[in-house]
Amino acid sequence: MKFLIVDDEPLALMRLQKMLRHVGINDIITATNGQKAVEAVKAFHPHVVFLDIEMPVLKGTEAAVIIKKISPESKIIFCTAYDEFAVKAFDLAASDYLLKPVSKERLNQALKRVSNNNFDETFTFQRGNDLLSLAIEDIYCFVSEEKATLMHCQLGVVVIDESLLTLETRFTKQLLRINRNALINISELCGVHKENTQAFAKLRNTDYQPQISRRNITKVKQILK
Repeated sequence: MKFLIVDDEPLALMRLQKMLRHVGINDIITATNGQKAVEAVKAFHPHVVFLDIEMPVLKGTEAAVIIKKISPESKIIFCTAYDEFAVKAFDLAASDYLLKPVSKERLNQALKRVSNNNFDETFTFQRGNDLLSLAIEDIYCFVSEEKATLMHCQLGVVVIDESLLTLETRFTKQLLRINRNALINISELCGVHKENTQAFAKLRNTDYQPQISRRNITKVKQILK
């Protein structure tokens, strides 16, 4: 699960990065202005964006509008030294608004707030003699093959008992059906590969490309816009 910190002040950026690592969050990317933040969101679709407001090139409030369009699932937490932007921030559907210097208590409150909004949704499954659990964000796609459901994920390819219909019903916001035999994690979708008359979904963290049916190609393209 990725976190993006956006700040043009190196010391503030490093301080927040250290605070997140102190609570066990290590998958962190950084950007130094609003434009670079937009580029990072396009590339990684982070789960949480800590966004400064007063920055060169593109202000945080301007970047937030673009981020919400290209990655609506990302939670934005504004992090600034100025309290006069609070009303504007919540108008932009921010999850929280932190004033610098950020205290450990307020950071923990903000993290708890985004975690209460499906941030820590997990999927539990049996693999051999082990009962394992993965964050849904670490799962790339589910594919039905010969009466078995294959889960392509951070652990590799795992055979699970759940049907695609059950998974689709449970994770309606996270998963997208692209054909009768495949569900993909929406946050993993990064492109479409065409080969003759067929189309395949390009996913961020795996080379596997499940096929997209003709009836679903329009829906996939809309998500990519």
